[in-house]
Amino acid sequence: MRNRRNRFPIEGRIRAMNSTQDARIKEFEIEVKKRGGNAVMDWKESHSPESRGILFADVDGVTLMVYSDGLISIPAVRTYHPPRYPTPIIAAALATELWAGQKARDDANLDLAKSRRTGHLGPIIDPDLKCRNTNCPCQRESSDVRQRRARGGFNWNPDRCS
Repeated sequence: MRNRRNRFPIEGRIRAMNSTQDARIKEFEIEVKKRGGNAVMDWKESHSPESRGILFADVDGVTLMVYSDGLISIPAVRTYHPPRYPTPIIAAALATELWAGQKARDDANLDLAKSRRTGHLGPIIDPDLKCRNTNCPCQRESSDVRQRRARGGFNWNPDRCS
């Protein structure tokens, strides 16, 4: 069996991060440090057709993505709303909490979880925008649909959650 990690075009280090992505990552690091977490992330730039130029990082077992417009996203998580998560930065800093809550709901009703158009059934998202759970609908979707799924239902504004 092939090692899945080697199948995807992702650079080992960031080479083409834009200033908006850089600023967003710095905001994220500050927020994580405020909460007592470890803000050292290994951000990698994707060269996959589905996610070219997007930065990926694994934060305690949950993937974060930073788009060129500065949106930081938790592609595995369907949605997060104010007041608890007023900004995508705060939501990203609490990604493991958000994933744990979604996983508990999904496990309680897997059929409903599979019918959702956003989020994933696995916490790690690869550059092809598929999670590693073979039961997730992302496994059978087109790249356009996976791009919408990864971006999230209401998560289109880099500065606030809807």
